[in-house]
Amino acid sequence: MNSQTLPLFTPQPRARFASAKRVVASPQAMPTGNTLQLFFAHAAIFLLPLPALKYTSTSITLADFFLVPAILMNLGYALRQIYAFQIPLLLAFPLFLFSHLLDPDCELITVFQICYIWGFLVPFGWCAFVNIPVRRIAYLLLASNVLSSLIAIGQFGGLIPDLPTQKVIQFKGSLKRAAGLMLQCNALAMSLTPCFLLLPYLPRVWPRIATCLMIIMGYASTVSKSAVLAIPGMLFYFLWREPEKRKFLLSALVVSLIGLGFLSQSSTDVWQLWELVKEAAQARWDGADNSFEERTNLVQIALEKSKECFLLGFGTEGTMILISESTGNTVHVFYLGLVVIAGYPAAALVTAGMLIIVGTLWAQRDYNVAIFLAAQMLALCVMTVLCVSFQYGVLMIAASVLAANDMRASSMRLPHR
Repeated sequence: MNSQTLPLFTPQPRARFASAKRVVASPQAMPTGNTLQLFFAHAAIFLLPLPALKYTSTSITLADFFLVPAILMNLGYALRQIYAFQIPLLLAFPLFLFSHLLDPDCELITVFQICYIWGFLVPFGWCAFVNIPVRRIAYLLLASNVLSSLIAIGQFGGLIPDLPTQKVIQFKGSLKRAAGLMLQCNALAMSLTPCFLLLPYLPRVWPRIATCLMIIMGYASTVSKSAVLAIPGMLFYFLWREPEKRKFLLSALVVSLIGLGFLSQSSTDVWQLWELVKEAAQARWDGADNSFEERTNLVQIALEKSKECFLLGFGTEGTMILISESTGNTVHVFYLGLVVIAGYPAAALVTAGMLIIVGTLWAQRDYNVAIFLAAQMLALCVMTVLCVSFQYGVLMIAASVLAANDMRASSMRLPHR
């Protein structure tokens, strides 16, 4: 099992645990980076789940200003070796590019976005994080998503205003489907879905409980039906990776009772909260049939158009025009969106690249990160294809852990040759 996760889940003698920690910290066992590169990489990890922090009229987020130099400073890692997962991702890029170049409605900025996302970030973005321990990555991502969840809770209750970069759906009165520091509520749900697989990297049960509750409350604030997609990752974490299940449940109950106790200090606040929850549930229930019909209609239209995409797709603008001309919306299934945008071969290659990462991480016995990416792949099922870096952050991070594991294993074998 991976030396970074082993002490968390399997009781080990103290001496062996200390030895494992020394292996992780050893400069020979792990790739290293200079101070400036590490600063950019750490900032990029924290900011990736916060894409609402950007200039209004562009798809460039604050995270990109740190991510690009972090990749360029570590690009040497990618030049030394091509990993198996990179091959299908690199092969997919020309298909994306040609699909957009042949789209008569395509704009130059879109071509730049495609080159940035599919020619740079997706195949090479892992370089930025390859020299950061996975535990530290988990800390940064959890802190970032907890911050976004706190903002979402405030937005849900009407206490915190929306940012101009966000698209927030409003119900009756002040009730909103919160987006936190994401661009929209569905994006926040996608960002929170794989976070349960990061909880095992928190060494004590109380921080795990508090963080878990914050993620759940943030998820509830999105009032998103895609919450069901978080259940597999949640169950995987609790049933297999949580080492103190009974203590976790009892402590979570205590935390919940304390929270209710604070709320009960003012009966008006409790009543208002209960009314907000009932109103949100009723609004989502009333619109469920219409939402399902709309999504089904979009899928049917996309499937019909995909019959022309056996080699290339229609490009981003072309797809938006074709799909939205009768519905006013675009397809909300990431993988089907890849098909109509870049063609069946590109969609298959991208999916294959992600599955190779999951399979390799599983073979490396890095189960948390493998399911971390698998949970993200599941959450993408209800997302549109975006040219924004946050949607591919989990892919880059999972690939960086894979590469770091491989480099560490290679360096540990070298003295025995």
